[in-house]
Amino acid sequence: MKLKLLRIYSDELNPVGAELPKDGERFDVRVEVDVCFEGHEVDSVFFEFYVASPNALLSRAVNTFMSPTLILEEFNWAEINSRVIKLLDHANGATSWQQVAFNLNGQMRPVSMSCFPK
Repeated sequence: MKLKLLRIYSDELNPVGAELPKDGERFDVRVEVDVCFEGHEVDSVFFEFYVASPNALLSRAVNTFMSPTLILEEFNWAEINSRVIKLLDHANGATSWQQVAFNLNGQMRPVSMSCFPK
């Protein structure tokens, strides 16, 4: 089935108002996307990932696993949106949310496994 991006946002920023991180050189922002199978908008699922600058990665802890992260030189909502749509295109054809999560593994993760519609 085909995946559809319903919304992309951050609790830390407001994409509708085109807000950007305060520090354009060092940002590490948690982003959520609301995704559904086309034609099933009421059964959407939230996925998350981080958008970080190369400088911000220096502040992350060493000797630990790293969260799914999109690394950008400059925080740009249009670029983030474009990258997410391309990523979702690679997961098209999945027939379950578990399969979608498996296909997106490493780039973004479900906010909660219990959020998958039955």
